[in-house]
Amino acid sequence: MYDVAELEPLARELPISPNAIQPARNLVVLYGAVIFLSAFLLFQVQLVIGKYILPLFGGGPSVWNTSLFFFQVLLLLGYAYAHWLSSRRATKMQSRIHVALLAVALAVVSILWLKWGTPITPGAAWKPQPGDNPVAKILELLSVTVALPFFLLSTTSPLLQDWFARSQGGKSPYRLYALSNAGSLLGLLSYPFLVEWLLTIKHQALLWSSGFVIFALSCAGLAWQFGRQERGAREAQKPISSIDEASPAPSAMRYVLWVALATCSSVMLLSTTNLLCQNIVVIPLLWVVPLSLYLLSFIITFDSDRWYRRAVFIPLYALGLGVGMKAVFDGANFAAIRQIGIFSLALFSVCMVCHGELARSKPGARHLTAFFLLVATGGALGGVIVVLIAPVIFRGLWEFQIALIGCGALLIWSFLMEDRVGKTERASWAVALAILAYFLRSYLTQRQALVTAGVALIAALIYLRRKRNGAAAIAPNFPWIPAAALAAVALFAFFALQRIRRDADYALLQDRNFFGVKYVIKTFDSLRMQSGAVQHGSQFIDPAKRDEPTGYFSRKTGVGMLLTNFPRGANGSQPLRVGVIGMGVGTLAAYGQAGDFYRFYEIDPVVIHFSEGPHPYFTFVKDSPAKVETQVGDGRLSLEHELSQGQPQKYDVLIVDAFRGDAIPLHLLTREAMEIYTKELRGPDSVVAFHISNWYLDLAPVVVALGNSQQMSSVAVSTGGARWIFLSRNPASLALPKMKEFATPVPLSRAPLLWTDDYSNLLQVLRPEFVKSLYK
Repeated sequence: MYDVAELEPLARELPISPNAIQPARNLVVLYGAVIFLSAFLLFQVQLVIGKYILPLFGGGPSVWNTSLFFFQVLLLLGYAYAHWLSSRRATKMQSRIHVALLAVALAVVSILWLKWGTPITPGAAWKPQPGDNPVAKILELLSVTVALPFFLLSTTSPLLQDWFARSQGGKSPYRLYALSNAGSLLGLLSYPFLVEWLLTIKHQALLWSSGFVIFALSCAGLAWQFGRQERGAREAQKPISSIDEASPAPSAMRYVLWVALATCSSVMLLSTTNLLCQNIVVIPLLWVVPLSLYLLSFIITFDSDRWYRRAVFIPLYALGLGVGMKAVFDGANFAAIRQIGIFSLALFSVCMVCHGELARSKPGARHLTAFFLLVATGGALGGVIVVLIAPVIFRGLWEFQIALIGCGALLIWSFLMEDRVGKTERASWAVALAILAYFLRSYLTQRQALVTAGVALIAALIYLRRKRNGAAAIAPNFPWIPAAALAAVALFAFFALQRIRRDADYALLQDRNFFGVKYVIKTFDSLRMQSGAVQHGSQFIDPAKRDEPTGYFSRKTGVGMLLTNFPRGANGSQPLRVGVIGMGVGTLAAYGQAGDFYRFYEIDPVVIHFSEGPHPYFTFVKDSPAKVETQVGDGRLSLEHELSQGQPQKYDVLIVDAFRGDAIPLHLLTREAMEIYTKELRGPDSVVAFHISNWYLDLAPVVVALGNSQQMSSVAVSTGGARWIFLSRNPASLALPKMKEFATPVPLSRAPLLWTDDYSNLLQVLRPEFVKSLYK
């Protein structure tokens, strides 16, 4: 996006002699290249380490959001360091301190490289154990692996922009900030569509580490060059640190507004990610869309002052607010693709307004690092709100509505802080008000609508009459239109609160934790548990039918036929031992008989709570004649822990049911996981059952490859609306009575794919027809 031709004009303004033009040009290009590389590596390391840790914690947007929160805090610390360092008057001291930190980082990376084989993927000792707090463990693991390199990468953009401005006597460096976000966007998009596809995690880590070494050496070179410029600046009788000294310091209210705008956009990003990936549609890699829009808005607004126009984006925000609120409360009537488009529009409009207002009010180069520090503070606050506070105080994903509505209040606040406002901007507020009024009509009763229209009509008539008679306007300096827009935004907040209260009554129980929002919903004949767009099981209310398995686990499905007909020894009375990864509502416990043993491995304690205790919502576990146990924690890690303690469970049937959402726990589908499963089996007659019903992913090639890796036969049973694949070393175990007539060779859309802990790629198993399903 930025080539040498674009950066060269900046070089001409450097305080150097004509004979040094070419070296100066090279220096400008080097500044841009190092900033771009640092931003690229900054995002790539988040994705590489995220790929590494995501499966260890059960997958899900919450894992990514916790990681993002950690990186936002580190970004804040990096910006604080840049602000502290740039405030020192001694240029040479800045150079020495930063070079020393880069040297320390290179030394740490080298030591970890030798210890782990790669600097950012730790050994098995750092894997979480059953019962570990997921948030604390994620933060601990990230601190050990990538904290120091990420910290230094995060300092680069503000610090080098400050050095760049100082070396040019105060020339605005904000276009380099847009270049930095362009590097971030490239790092984001290149990972799932190129890096992840071509390289194993180990090779990704090695490639990234090599890039970091190049960055550190280049940045150290720039720091050394900057330190040398102090002497040249003294010879020119112009202190290199004296940049933009005449620019006034921003007011305290302006500082608060900067933090608030950055917080609002950060909350909007994270809440939209949660909303799209949990409540709307379960498409793998969908989280890329909101993050790309967030970065794109930074690129647009900071590239040039001409891109952000209030006359365009104030009405666009009003449109985003209107359709966004309608989709939140009436989205069940929309196709998935329409909901994705609506929420993306709402996110983009909020980010453009927040970042546009930041760019519009950005200070002179003298206050550059303070500005970036406050923006980073807002980003970190957004992470704190969504990751730490919202799951505790909110039962639903309500922070989305708060950020969407709050953006309007911040926009009006920013508008009112300016002394002069043009007619075009006032007209844009009138258009926005008309758009808001259009959407508000659907929330008003007929009587409320008539009263509101009557008040507006009377006010318009009074205004026109006074104008025709030449009378002075009432309170001519009062911003009537923004005030009216603020009232409309307040009405949206009022109606949103009403709808939240009404929707809360719709669910029998609503609970939220690290793993998302869960609902227990009562229909006319059953209770069901739902998490966003995924239903995790149901149970009949009628006592006569209460213990009848339902849904993907009914007696007509493959797993129902397997558990009903599985051999029980020569006399038919041998108890079965069954392990289940993924509990749902505990439906499979309904197949248990007296003497049988069932153990559910469930990562989400709230899910277990729904089926346990003296008064559970779902009673499959309580009513089962079998002995039923539950193990809280990741299924694979729990099995590993049992084996390490010398306690293999010797299961007759091991069921893996964790692939119906968007956050596929890939670590349950690798060769190493399959080796663990086979060690937990009783013998060659035992069966490993995979439930692979999924709208968007065809996991059959992966499961068949897992069976082949352990010399196991495989069959598919697709009945009752559920798709199951069974693996066993004894083919006779896959030809049970009543099941063999439905069992078929596994249909494959492509050759078997053997995934490992070091390499997996969801793009390989995307169903070709998944796009069509978005329109349903």
